[in-house]
Amino acid sequence: MKEKLIQNNKIDITRIAGVIKEYIYIIFGTFIMSVAVLMCFDAAEVVVGGVTGLAIIFKNLFAVPMWVVNAGVNLPLFLIGYKILDKQSFVRTLVANIFLTIFLAVIPVYNILTGDLLVDIILGSVLMGGGLGFVFRAYASSGGTDLMASLINHKIKHFSVPKIMAIIDGVIVIAGVGVFGLSKGIYALIAIFIVTKVSDSIVEGPGRAKLLYIISSQPDSISEYIINVVGRGATRVDVTGAFTEHKKNMLMCVVSSREMVKIKQKTYQIDPKAICFVGDIREAFGEGFTRYRG
Repeated sequence: MKEKLIQNNKIDITRIAGVIKEYIYIIFGTFIMSVAVLMCFDAAEVVVGGVTGLAIIFKNLFAVPMWVVNAGVNLPLFLIGYKILDKQSFVRTLVANIFLTIFLAVIPVYNILTGDLLVDIILGSVLMGGGLGFVFRAYASSGGTDLMASLINHKIKHFSVPKIMAIIDGVIVIAGVGVFGLSKGIYALIAIFIVTKVSDSIVEGPGRAKLLYIISSQPDSISEYIINVVGRGATRVDVTGAFTEHKKNMLMCVVSSREMVKIKQKTYQIDPKAICFVGDIREAFGEGFTRYRG
């Protein structure tokens, strides 16, 4: 009995340490993101999407502090999303957004630009991608377009979250082009590419895609999440345990690194006893990935 209590305490301590580490990731990630926004993208007048991109536009047009825009846009989204999002994601995303808003308000701005716009954009993109990667590793997001897309997807199921995010961010980037010019918009596209690559590398290595095998007693709920929320396809395979001889469904899907993190989290919320294997895919062809050109 005593050994069992000690074992349970060890499990609790390990779990608490893991949660603390994830919140440290959130704080560190949002700090780096704030530095990228304040000292690189805002200083260079480049809008890479998201609420922070919108904040850069409002600051330059109407002299509204960026932290005010970030808080003002996200507050109603969190009020709406309170009853829609799962508790863990909601709390962590709320914490991330609070810290991002605070850092945007209090971090002193220094001139770290080199004068070479391309170099400055690369610097900002690496910082932003790194910050986002740490936030994503903690099963959170910074709110903004992620949260907005999730709320819209809750009402419009046939549009996946990534597609909705792409539309919203695209509108913000186009607005940035209208304010700062076409050349800055081209640099924004370069920045978005680098941010995506760096954040993916932080989350789960530099692989182009991830192959997920999920064995669960609740494949319907998991596949519904993959298809309707993440916007990816999934294949079911009938499997039988060699030892137990129990029959189950195995789900197989190819997703991005960021999507893989979300699917893993949701899988174990639905079925804590699920078995999940993750593999690297060197190349992925087809819908949502690279088009094959023979």
